[in-house]
Amino acid sequence: MKLPWYNVCGQQNIGGNDVRLNNYSKGNKKYKHITLQERDMIERWYNKEGKSKREIAKLLNKSDRTIRREINRGLVIVRGYEWEEIEEYSAYKAQEAADYNKTSKGPALKLDQDKKLVKRIEKEILVNKKSPEAIVAEIKDGEYKVKVCARTIRNAIKIETVFDITSKDMIYNKSYKNKNKEKRVSVKIPPEKSIEFRPNEANDRSIYGHWEGDLLIGKRKRGAVLLTLTERRTRQEIIVKLKNKTNEEVVKAFNGLERKYKRRFNNIFKTITFDNGSEFLGYEAIEKSCLRKGNRTSIYYAHPYCAGERGTNENANRMIRRWVPKGTDISLLSKEFIQGVEDWLNNYPRAMFGYKSSNMILLEQ
Repeated sequence: MKLPWYNVCGQQNIGGNDVRLNNYSKGNKKYKHITLQERDMIERWYNKEGKSKREIAKLLNKSDRTIRREINRGLVIVRGYEWEEIEEYSAYKAQEAADYNKTSKGPALKLDQDKKLVKRIEKEILVNKKSPEAIVAEIKDGEYKVKVCARTIRNAIKIETVFDITSKDMIYNKSYKNKNKEKRVSVKIPPEKSIEFRPNEANDRSIYGHWEGDLLIGKRKRGAVLLTLTERRTRQEIIVKLKNKTNEEVVKAFNGLERKYKRRFNNIFKTITFDNGSEFLGYEAIEKSCLRKGNRTSIYYAHPYCAGERGTNENANRMIRRWVPKGTDISLLSKEFIQGVEDWLNNYPRAMFGYKSSNMILLEQ
């Protein structure tokens, strides 16, 4: 997937006259602050000609967000012909605010010295969905003019003056809270299936083959869902699309995985830990092999309302949300897309492994 980065303004027809605007692409301009001349143009286009913020952004070759912030900064209340209050943009007020803000400006940011690095970071975050830590780990010494750390990148994103991205574009956005989150009613399970009885080798991550699982919901209460399985030691991820959120569909998914891995299934899936959702409570059917007599795996359950006991899978789900946001109609996602998300996660460089990926760790087994 490619993003439309920064277009170069050509010849525009404004008010019947052909006007050639300046080239405001990041590669050519030294600074990206809006000038007083541009503010006068914004005032005319926005107040008199009624152009939208998006149209003005295209004319000046700025991002939509830059123009939205600029117009909000310069809004004033004026009286119309019938003495009604009208909200208009004032170039003078916006310039005055910009000049005042400059008085509190600190030292120049390191990232402002290397636009090539800024572009690379934007692409890695927006297109490749990587964290600042992963980006820094991949940058080679001497590749760019300046050397930055992950904290520098995160601080620059917070102030929203260096990058055309915000904290909402990051993998982890802690500002989001789902007020309409569905409350689950805990159901009693046999004591021996509690996470307290899970083998020590699963708890200390010393042996491969112990997994955590959950369902990733698209449109709440209806439609297709994703079954996500995360291996505790290597963080290997498996994603399976289900028609709906039922125990029967979960069992079908594991039957399909057993037919895929055959005799290797028992060694790959030694244990699986779920939450107390009703879709996982039929543990007998999930454990029972569809190819032979006996069980194929052992199921355990975390304590009610203790998502931290399945933190490995919860973390993986947050990363998958970068590609499958809440409210997505999962039924429309193709097998190729889901496989692509799974491959992306298994090839993602992780700080805990010295920025090796799960696939690289698996090769070392």
